[in-house]
Amino acid sequence: MNRHDLDGRSFVWLACGLAEPQNKLPGLQIARAAAALGIAYFHSWHVTMPFLPGTSYPIPFLKEYGWIAVNFFFSISGFVICLVAAKPNFRPLQFLVRRVFRLYPLWIVTSLLFLGLSVIALGMPTRSSPAFFTYCLTLLPTEGFPFYDVGWSLQHELAFYALAALLVPNVGLFGLSVFLCAGAIADQVLTLPWFLHQYASYYPNFLAGIVAFAANGYTKRFGVWLPVAVGIGLLALFTQTIGQLAFPFALFFLLVGFINIEFDERLLAERLGVLLGDASYSIYLLHPLVFYTVYWRLQPPLPPVWSQEILRFGSITVVCLLSIASWKLFESPTIRFGNALIGRFKRSGIEASPRAVE
Repeated sequence: MNRHDLDGRSFVWLACGLAEPQNKLPGLQIARAAAALGIAYFHSWHVTMPFLPGTSYPIPFLKEYGWIAVNFFFSISGFVICLVAAKPNFRPLQFLVRRVFRLYPLWIVTSLLFLGLSVIALGMPTRSSPAFFTYCLTLLPTEGFPFYDVGWSLQHELAFYALAALLVPNVGLFGLSVFLCAGAIADQVLTLPWFLHQYASYYPNFLAGIVAFAANGYTKRFGVWLPVAVGIGLLALFTQTIGQLAFPFALFFLLVGFINIEFDERLLAERLGVLLGDASYSIYLLHPLVFYTVYWRLQPPLPPVWSQEILRFGSITVVCLLSIASWKLFESPTIRFGNALIGRFKRSGIEASPRAVE
């Protein structure tokens, strides 16, 4: 056993009590679905904005705090990267290439669609030069939102993947965790440059997923609802009293609860949750396009006021249907292509299923 195994992977397996990593966790996919739908609902005010203020009936918590779902996505990513990076055959370059085929094709397509919608209907964002748009396609850091604003979270995802590829082969997952802790502390006590601050401020959310992975062998016994209840309680504290301190702990407990779901294929809700989890990346990138289009098309005379919630949930349903189609017809083929490309340069096997947690 070499030093790398002792520093990283063996530490994780001893801590988790796991025999081997799993490629498919239905609870994780359901968590992704919940996060994606939470974000979509949070942004659904665009659909009701043409109506008089105060005439819609949004779900209060999701209206105010649906943005938390983005941070939940970050904690999911922390868990997923542990599943991937803790494998004995983890190869950083192959990992990054697979991430490129996972993130960039749909990001580029939806950015171009948003550009077209902006030109036709919405008006161009303030920073709309061709150079800025092209730069945003790279998912490198921008001070403020990128051209297609939802891409800000993808910038964080990409930076985290790069950190994992750089650090795990040298210092293991434990070293990655130490780096995230150090970065989060530095962000609290120092005035970091903007490009460091905007990344370090989200490190605790990724770390919550890493800790959930490390504790997985011990938290299974608590089932689903107890961790979820604790997580919701901590979120209530976060929104009311003790600020940021409770937030990563809330994400940790929520993620533990979802991971502990024992999938029952007889339950339609769980099957649908897994399917929407597969399509969650499409949900995230497509929902603004659908909502902006509905907003653009809602011209006087407007429908009756009572139709607002029908329009809201109807738009979310359209997002889900389009996203499932995107997953099956676009995302899956591009992921398979990336896997096949990597497979040509690998001596050992590679998972070919696009549903793998990577």
